[in-house]
Amino acid sequence: MTYFTKNLCTTVLAVVVSGLVFASPAPAAPKLSDADDAVIKGAIASCKAEAKARNISFVTRRSFLRDCVTETIRKNPPKR
Repeated sequence: MTYFTKNLCTTVLAVVVSGLVFASPAPAAPKLSDADDAVIKGAIASCKAEAKARNISFVTRRSFLRDCVTETIRKNPPKR
């Protein structure tokens, strides 16, 4: 084998191996239980109602909802 052929084979092999490594599936996130899902949906609904009652503008509403839902779930974790 010539020098060029060896480098070509090595390069192709490296590309194939790296492609297999990066193409491997990422681990899936754990599935939420029905109780957790219900608590999160309830928190979102109550925070949306609070934002609407306060007449918060659309631009700041997203950050308000994010913070409100986080605090609500942190203060009232689901019962297991």
